[in-house]
Amino acid sequence: MERMKKRILIALALCMALGTACGKKEVEEEKTLRSVEVTTVGKGDIASEFSYTGKAAPAKEVSVVPTVPGKVLSFNYDVGDKVGQGAVLFTVDSTDLQNNMRSLQASYNAAKLGRDNAKSTYDSNKLLYDEEIISKNEFDQIKYAYESADAQLASIQVQMDNLKKNISDCTVTSPMTGVIATRGVEKGSFASQAAPAYTVMDLSTIKVEVSVSEQVLNTIQVGDKVSVLMTAASETPLTGTVATIAPAAEQTGMYTVKVELDNKDGKIKSGMMAEVSFTMAASDDTILLPRNAVIEKDNETYVYLINNGKAKKTAVELGIEAEDTIEIKSGLKKGDNVVTKGQTYLSDGEEVTIANTAAKTKEKTKTTEKGE
Repeated sequence: MERMKKRILIALALCMALGTACGKKEVEEEKTLRSVEVTTVGKGDIASEFSYTGKAAPAKEVSVVPTVPGKVLSFNYDVGDKVGQGAVLFTVDSTDLQNNMRSLQASYNAAKLGRDNAKSTYDSNKLLYDEEIISKNEFDQIKYAYESADAQLASIQVQMDNLKKNISDCTVTSPMTGVIATRGVEKGSFASQAAPAYTVMDLSTIKVEVSVSEQVLNTIQVGDKVSVLMTAASETPLTGTVATIAPAAEQTGMYTVKVELDNKDGKIKSGMMAEVSFTMAASDDTILLPRNAVIEKDNETYVYLINNGKAKKTAVELGIEAEDTIEIKSGLKKGDNVVTKGQTYLSDGEEVTIANTAAKTKEKTKTTEKGE
């Protein structure tokens, strides 16, 4: 009897031991699922841009200097004033020139009288010479006197014409419509060609020159539209047009590109800083994904989709990259849930738990790389 009791106790102990072992095994076999974060694939616009900094300058600028130096009698415009083409900027004293003109006029009158007399003598003696009443030698002397008098009159006329122009040039006018940028004359000062008396700018069109790399150079052409940001003039980017492209590189290896902008409202001032952005590539209404979701390993490019709680390795083709966003040209569709965090050590088909509510990929993005 005691023997039977011992067997029963041993059997119970074995069962208890086995039960404990089985329980441990079940606990050990429970899976610990990897926690991941996902995003819902969306569509949007993406662009890759290169940006370079330059300064605004007038498309046309003229320095005005007097052709006739002299004392300034008056000036009519100051810095910032608008002027029209032909407007009188300032006048130079022409008193000495006027005196010279009066003297020349007297010389001209005398020379004309002498020339007229010489011509009359020439005409009357030509008839006599034709009838052989006077000798050739006599006629040649008369002819020479007439030609000399005529040449003297013509010479004085040239001097008078030049002097008239100089007197006219004492009234200095603006060569174009624009805005006065600098004024270098005062009433009573001496104006000469040594320094500009005025600088006139045409600010209706603004130019911005930037130096771009050959990478950008090969993607642009004259007439292309570009984005120009001038925060001092506008909160939103302005549209410029590529006007010229240098055919040769500077010593730095960069190429000068001139961009022009309409400025009829006058908001842009010369010297304002500008950021010109050239679009290298762009795609609209395309599949977008956070860049960190893409894995590039062992010559493969792929992401992990989440279907029914499992990770599915999916090959993708990449497109335009813009900062932290990238275009997916093939492999995904709008609405797919893609792992964005925790994918590094995932395996195809592995069960996962999602730690976040899927966020949508941003709809519009672009990248701007700063030029040197």
